[in-house]
Amino acid sequence: MLSTRHGRLAAALAAVCTLLLAFAASGAARRLDTGLVDLDAYYGGDPGAFANTKAAGARFVRLTLPWRDVAPRSEPALNLWDPANPADPNYNWGSFDRQVRGAADAGLVPLVQIDTAPAWAQGCRVDFNPSAPCDPNPQDVAAFGRAAARRFGGSFLGLPRVRHWMLFNEPNSNYYFSPQFRDGRKVSPLLYRRLINAFAAAVNDVNRSNLIVGPGLTPLGFKEFNLAPLDFTRRLLCMRGRRAPRPAPGCKAKTSFDIWATNPYTTGGPTHEAAGRDEVSLGDLPEMTRLLRAAERADRIRSQLRSVPFWVTEFSWDSKPPDPGGIAARIHARWAAEAIYRAWSAGASAFFWFGLRDPARSGEPYHRTVDSGLYLRRASPAADKPKRVLRAFQFPFVAFRAERGIRVWGRTPPARAGRVRIEVKRRRGWHRIASLGANRSGIFAKLIRTGFGRNKRGLVRARFRSRESLPFSLRYVGDFYAPPFGLAPGQSHVPQRR
Repeated sequence: MLSTRHGRLAAALAAVCTLLLAFAASGAARRLDTGLVDLDAYYGGDPGAFANTKAAGARFVRLTLPWRDVAPRSEPALNLWDPANPADPNYNWGSFDRQVRGAADAGLVPLVQIDTAPAWAQGCRVDFNPSAPCDPNPQDVAAFGRAAARRFGGSFLGLPRVRHWMLFNEPNSNYYFSPQFRDGRKVSPLLYRRLINAFAAAVNDVNRSNLIVGPGLTPLGFKEFNLAPLDFTRRLLCMRGRRAPRPAPGCKAKTSFDIWATNPYTTGGPTHEAAGRDEVSLGDLPEMTRLLRAAERADRIRSQLRSVPFWVTEFSWDSKPPDPGGIAARIHARWAAEAIYRAWSAGASAFFWFGLRDPARSGEPYHRTVDSGLYLRRASPAADKPKRVLRAFQFPFVAFRAERGIRVWGRTPPARAGRVRIEVKRRRGWHRIASLGANRSGIFAKLIRTGFGRNKRGLVRARFRSRESLPFSLRYVGDFYAPPFGLAPGQSHVPQRR
């Protein structure tokens, strides 16, 4: 659903002002890690998938651990099994060991997301997605969390260490976590708080250095189906208020996590804001950051870290090709680079793209599949064809015309310190206009004094050693309707009115 305010000139000017202030206030000191999540690329532990992930410049890979599939179909008698024991013969860890090994062998850091729940651990059932957790027992969640943390504690059967753990996905959506409502009351935040507190206690008891990543939240809210992410977060963290979040009276509970996360999909460009006041698309991330910091100050978060990092754990748009309703390759790559920048400028320190490779065609229409991979799918990951967006993900770089020059921001491909050369395209080729220093995590940002691009046209790029970013046009690309998973039949990329 489009927000009319985002199509107005005033909103566009406000976005530019926000951009300039972010450059001035934040500097380039904060780090930014990137990661990838994919529904099936890592399932079999194919080394080619992990090699492509590493080659994309990602530090993290998000792996899904399906509790329902690992656990026994029926709960054994208590004297016949120990659910907190990773070696219990009733468990079947399947291919997941290979996935974690594959990630570690490629030099990637795994973020393990616990997904689904066995029927015997649930307090209810949702027919349209019976595997989704429905009021699961906190003790059962804790026992499985303990078993998983022990198995991947670094000293079990030679398996690698996993430090980052996430409990479930998008628990503010009825499709992934139920119930959201009970007798008209919004109960999912309270239910999830009990679960994540029990899970965190078990995982941290195995190793105090384990980190709990809060759930990536779905960006939108729907009556009697989803809770909008800001509404869910306020209730989870015992907060109230939108413009100036503050502690909610009568609620002093703390929630245990070390990193907060959301999935800010958008139906427009990188600055697009969601229509609902408690919804969080990419353009609304500053509101989520403000709420998180207010909850920290109010001592509503139980964390091992001095300051809770904020992550984007899913984001993408479908590309054309392969999706005929996706975004054309040139704009797709431009928006991907800008999305990474916008997330960083809103306070995010990690950004996960969804996904690595396009899915195999199964007869489903394109608008119901995720065709946003960095690679066009071929017979195997090793044979996959890189898309244009891959370079934007490896070497994100943006450039915007400012009053006295050009504002640039980027991250070097190996996320390392060094000198970065900024170049502009002239008639006789590329010419250097500045040399910048990237910090130890590869971030660089600066206002470059230059008359180039006074007409807000022209191409700018960054060079780091032998690597070049994609050229970034100073010509503004207006916001238009672009659902993350592509247009449905009969829809079109309608520009916002200005």
